Amino acid sequence: MGESSTKVAVFQQPASGAEWSSVNVWHTASLIQRIAFAVLPEVLGDIVPAYADHTAERGSIARSFPMAAASHSTSPSASTAGTFSLVIGGPFYRTLVRMRLVEDPGPNIARRIVALLTVTWAPLVLLALMQGVAFGGKVNIPLFYDFSIYGRFLVGLPLLIVAEIVIDPWIRRVVATFDATGIIGEADLPVFHAALARIARLRDSSIAELIIAGFAFCPFFLLEGYDWGSTGAFAWHTSPSGRLSVAGWWFALVAAPVLRFLIFRWFWRYALWTALLRSIARLRLDLVPTHPDRLGGLGFVVFAQKHFGILFGAAGSLVAGYYANAIAYFGTPLAAVKASMAAFVIFALVVVLAPLTMFSPKLAETRRNGWLRYSRVGRHLAGSFESKWIDEPSLHEGDLLEARDSSSLANYGKSFDVIQEMRIVPINKQLVIQVAAEAAAPLAALWIFATPMDQLIAKLLKMLL
Repeated sequence: MGESSTKVAVFQQPASGAEWSSVNVWHTASLIQRIAFAVLPEVLGDIVPAYADHTAERGSIARSFPMAAASHSTSPSASTAGTFSLVIGGPFYRTLVRMRLVEDPGPNIARRIVALLTVTWAPLVLLALMQGVAFGGKVNIPLFYDFSIYGRFLVGLPLLIVAEIVIDPWIRRVVATFDATGIIGEADLPVFHAALARIARLRDSSIAELIIAGFAFCPFFLLEGYDWGSTGAFAWHTSPSGRLSVAGWWFALVAAPVLRFLIFRWFWRYALWTALLRSIARLRLDLVPTHPDRLGGLGFVVFAQKHFGILFGAAGSLVAGYYANAIAYFGTPLAAVKASMAAFVIFALVVVLAPLTMFSPKLAETRRNGWLRYSRVGRHLAGSFESKWIDEPSLHEGDLLEARDSSSLANYGKSFDVIQEMRIVPINKQLVIQVAAEAAAPLAALWIFATPMDQLIAKLLKMLL
């Protein structure tokens, strides 16, 4: 292992018992992986046959989440819209149900977070304590001083679970609104319901989650520096000889793969949501050019989309932990990582905002057609008003201010202004600010941590004054 730029403490070669423990943990973790992949098809549904009781079980669990408005149809296809969820379903979710980590009457977020931390973070602490590398001077970076561990497991992992109750209720509302308000015409509703059913099948796909699990449990730790936020110095996960410690093996074979699985699973869910938005954008949508949201009535989609920002808050905590180690232990200046942090926030904005632009052609067409139609009617209305009150005012008795003609013309002018202000790119300031703030929050904490107090106070005063 290469020498660190910091001073490296002198280590004694571990005793044979420690080496034996490390080998045992490696074999135990490997055995866990082999058993998982061997029984995964049986546990998760055996890929081909579906669980016989899946429908009844899912109906029970669905009540744990807020339901969207009921569909205006009672057909089986319409019921798909009424029960659609981006979270409820899939082999991993059904496994959580069977383990009683998800039960009525609630989503049991705290229970799942505790269970996952028990599998990931808690064993790291226990093994590091047993080896004497949790704190103290035995290694350069003890476990309790490793910022990347806090970012991964105590911030990022819980946020990935909490994201389910932040995102899914709004997804349900969006689907129910499209289904029940007439935005999608009756002729296109079967196509919409078919798209929902297709997305639900992909969400529940055992093959998809097996592929996700395969990528998650791939031994990335074999790639030097890939999995560690503390590469380049003796840390809790590495022995003086450069081999992985007992805790390091657990991190590489169990803890990190579990976290990657949760991240990759959300990637898949977001891809499915994007595919659904693409299918909806291709339908004939009955958008209203004078809708007060200036988006033809699609403002509810924009409002729901901003809740995906929490996923980048979770990802940002991983990034912040990595950079915190680089700054604290390897002398990397904060200025050297500012560009990367800014790029991360921009990337988050692009990923969250880009799917909304699929509605831009429909919005542009709605504004164009609305402008033409309202222009024709406006010409007739304005012409009648001018002929009656301007060209021949003596022929009409009464006060112009009390006549209905003036108020009608004024109201029509306001409607025309709404069309002129209609946005063809369904992005607003609130959406940008919320997503950017959630992605940048962990990085802002890093900035506070890495900035000397006197400089921090001076900068804050400069911003306020």
